[in-house]
Amino acid sequence: MENISQPQDKFVTASGLKLHYLDWGNPDVPPMLLLHGLCGNAHYWDFFARSMKRDYHVLALDQRGHGGSSWAESYGPRDYVLDLEAFIATLELDNIVLIGHSMGGINAIIYAARHPDQVSQLVIVDIAPEIATAGLERMEKERTSEPEAFGSEEEAIKYMKQLEPRHSEAFVRYQARFALKRDDKGRLTFKYDRALQSTELQSPQWLWEYLKEVICPTLLLHGMESDMLSHEVAQRAAHTLVFGSVVDIEHAGHSVPGDNPDAFEVAVRNFLSSSSA
Repeated sequence: MENISQPQDKFVTASGLKLHYLDWGNPDVPPMLLLHGLCGNAHYWDFFARSMKRDYHVLALDQRGHGGSSWAESYGPRDYVLDLEAFIATLELDNIVLIGHSMGGINAIIYAARHPDQVSQLVIVDIAPEIATAGLERMEKERTSEPEAFGSEEEAIKYMKQLEPRHSEAFVRYQARFALKRDDKGRLTFKYDRALQSTELQSPQWLWEYLKEVICPTLLLHGMESDMLSHEVAQRAAHTLVFGSVVDIEHAGHSVPGDNPDAFEVAVRNFLSSSSA
């Protein structure tokens, strides 16, 4: 077996863009594809990926405008899903375990609905067709108050910690290693395209129709302290799915994998083992 202690940085061309992804090796086992949320990156999943890489061929994609992937002129669900289709076709992936957080969860739902023969199991992390007003207001406040740049890594880490107070110090510092870059003035800025801050923030009500079309076993993970997804909407979404279930994760807000990584992994593993063919 190849050395899979660290992921390999790889690139594919999809939709005319250069897309970066992390390949954790072990290609002889079923593929697991991880999709981050808005303004995130593929390294968001690193701790989880290290735990899963013995059982799955883990791939974490930087979606357009994020991380090491190309920036683009448009950022919408259609764009992301077309990229995803091209990415999966290029790598010839099949029988995929697809996991998406927030924006990545929306993209994962659409892909699973459009390609029922490709996705064996789906995990949606703290997102549904109705987003709570408190979460939308928080996101709007955050993006309008985000500093243009930081004078030091410590300054950036302090800011990131304010955004995600439930994350451990170690998790925040680790994420900072991959979330930041130097600009032409030597200052630190986030790697993602600032145009992403113009993404319209509203509930994707149209997603209800896609949920009805997802036929694979699907787990919806809901952070019990989330300001984005209510318990009631999570339950409704799970019941809308053909084979849906929901697990509430304690001590977690919207960013479930970072807020409570142990509980996140346990819930995913239990689902994958109980719903496998």
